Amino acid sequence: MRDAETVTRSPVRTARETWFDHGVIALALVLLLSGFGTIVEGRDWWVTTILVATMTGLTCAVLRGLGTRFVAPVAILVELLVIVWIFVPETLLAIVPTPQTVTALADMASVAQQTIVQEKAPVAASRPIVLVVASAFGLIVVVADLMLQRRRAAPLIGVLLLAVFATPALVSGETPPAWLFLAVAALWLVLLRSRTATATRGGTSRLGAVPALALGVTALAGAVAFPSVAPDVGAAAASWGKPPPQVFGRGINPMIELGQNLRRNSTATALTYTTTFDEPQYLKVATLRDFTGRTWKPTETVRADLFEGERLIDSDIEVEPGRTRIRIDQLRSTMLPVPYPSTGTVTGLDGEWTFRRAGQTLTSRTDDSRGKTYTVSSLDVRPTAEQMRQLRTSIGPGLESYVELPPTMPSIIERTAREVTADADNDYDRALALQKFFRDGDFRYSETAPVAGDYDGNGVEVIAEFLRKKAGYCVHFSSAMAVMARTLDMPSRIAVGYAPGTSNIRDGESVFTNTSDDLHAWTEIYFQGAGWVRFDPTTSVGDATSFVEPAVDTPDAEPAPTPEPTQAAPQRGADTPEQPVAAPSEQGSTAPRSAIVTLAALLVVGAVPWVVRSVRRRWRTSRGRTDVEPLWRELEDVARDLRIPASAADTPRGFAARLTAQPGVDDDALQALLRRVEHARFSRGEQPPGDGVADLQAVTASLRAGASTRRRLLATLLPQSLAGRTPVARVAASGRLAT
Repeated sequence: MRDAETVTRSPVRTARETWFDHGVIALALVLLLSGFGTIVEGRDWWVTTILVATMTGLTCAVLRGLGTRFVAPVAILVELLVIVWIFVPETLLAIVPTPQTVTALADMASVAQQTIVQEKAPVAASRPIVLVVASAFGLIVVVADLMLQRRRAAPLIGVLLLAVFATPALVSGETPPAWLFLAVAALWLVLLRSRTATATRGGTSRLGAVPALALGVTALAGAVAFPSVAPDVGAAAASWGKPPPQVFGRGINPMIELGQNLRRNSTATALTYTTTFDEPQYLKVATLRDFTGRTWKPTETVRADLFEGERLIDSDIEVEPGRTRIRIDQLRSTMLPVPYPSTGTVTGLDGEWTFRRAGQTLTSRTDDSRGKTYTVSSLDVRPTAEQMRQLRTSIGPGLESYVELPPTMPSIIERTAREVTADADNDYDRALALQKFFRDGDFRYSETAPVAGDYDGNGVEVIAEFLRKKAGYCVHFSSAMAVMARTLDMPSRIAVGYAPGTSNIRDGESVFTNTSDDLHAWTEIYFQGAGWVRFDPTTSVGDATSFVEPAVDTPDAEPAPTPEPTQAAPQRGADTPEQPVAAPSEQGSTAPRSAIVTLAALLVVGAVPWVVRSVRRRWRTSRGRTDVEPLWRELEDVARDLRIPASAADTPRGFAARLTAQPGVDDDALQALLRRVEHARFSRGEQPPGDGVADLQAVTASLRAGASTRRRLLATLLPQSLAGRTPVARVAASGRLAT
């Protein structure tokens, strides 16, 4: 029959073995973190995550070394504080979190969730993404520490490591490298061997290690060979690893999906078209009017909306009619691309389709765009620049919603709008100034810089950051111009659809092709008498809007030379190299702050036990001048800190006998302190004359002098007496004291 102690109790592990287990797991997690490079770009996030996990792990180690309870809650609290100090330090009151801290973290988590749902791996290492990864690995460290306290820790740790190993593969669909699996699996086998050896300590033959080693090597070899004959891992996590959703799907906000589709890895042909107009056409699919301050929302027709099209245009403004024939290829939507403004006439289109009054977009409740070929009649509105300058817009009920703004906005938006248009005295010149500010200024087109710089989106805070960073794509340009126009009381909205596209000659006719790279957003501004006029502020994309200026007669002036034809502005896409990503300083780098915060936190965590222990010692010493009991408790704690074996059943004399056996102890001072405590306890509380402070100090100094350097260091940095008054030693099954 087996001993009952062996069955019911977990084996006692030494401090060295415990630290070894934690070290093995830490190394395995560091290796596994490298596998997340398939879902997050760069290395800044890796440094930050390592530092946060290290801080959390050392907190667990310190608390375990002290023998305290509630290790996990304290470690999570420390991780939370480190996260706050790294990611949202501006919300702190000195070093204390505030309610704004919770709000800021929640906002970052919301942005990270939106990025995870919308973006295709690997995503840029924006601060919200780094926040999620670092927080997750910190929690993994806490879970691993809890698992190590279990009797069957090795299998649980194996499941945890396997889950972390498989996560990047499930997200990105890329099979992890064999070396990573081998390294982590070998570390787990080392941990398994360590725990098994402890569980069977004293009863295991050295010969048993040979079959175990052979079995481990065979298992590793089989695991490495298995992926070569097994199916590839496929992406399974939400939208990561999958093609981005359609921009114009039913119920989808185009402004949210537009950026993700522009960053997709593959290019798909959406449609082709021919037109009777001399210029290629912008094809509008959706109109966005309602601005919440966080995003633009698709326009819903209301009773006050104006009827658009030719009826909004003054009779003295030149209008040219034309037709555009569109064939849908790989676009699936309940909305159809159409030129603007339309006359309302569509031929060749089957199904139930209607024009919305606001924006003149073509939609259906029951049909979709797949395989459709149709011809739309539309107008080319050609006012002169002088006519545009004479137009004055009155904001009535039909236009009030087009000038609405959130109650609070960053001041840079309106200030910049007024600075840019300071020399203009009419709405047309103001619109031209805004368009020129973006197209001909210091702004550059980039689909990745806003993600890396953590200002992707189209809200007011994003617009303010875009005006500072001056890098973004059509969502940022069109949103910024529309909001800036509204600050100048100019009715504005955003159109989403396709830029003009690429022209090819087929059978002597120009055929334009629009791909997913031509997805675009631009600004529309209302002029009473000319209707909604397109302005495209996005640099290097599409065409800038301007109308014919009046000719100026200059006497005896030579005729102006005919300008040489110039190539159209380059379009973004597979053939156009992406602009350089923002410099590291613009990407919201967290690594330097992580290093500083982690170093400071390490100093604090390391100093707190020593500070608390020192304060307790001073308090007891001051009380010990009138009462010997605090002095005796201090002596017990000194022995506990120095890892001197003791029993919970010890009397003062028995405890003193254990101390006497220690090398170099001051026996005279110890006996004097013992007589004083026995006198106080067995003489009805009467205190002997004088105090025992000097005796305590002499005994303490001799105990420390006789201890090893390692024990003195542990007593200073990890004083186990802070965990309680229970002596450090436990009585083992054999009856001897276990150290």
